[in-house]
Amino acid sequence: MCGIRSNAGNCYRAGQFCRKADLGRTTTDAEGRAITCGMESGRPHWHY
Repeated sequence: MCGIRSNAGNCYRAGQFCRKADLGRTTTDAEGRAITCGMESGRPHWHY
């Protein structure tokens, strides 16, 4: 269901760290909700 997966092959959840290469990209979490990789407190995180 999710398009972008972690290096381990898992779906991401909002609040998790994301790779700098994914900054600005949007995917879906395991429940199908859209999440976007953006900077939060100086580090890249997935958020709704």
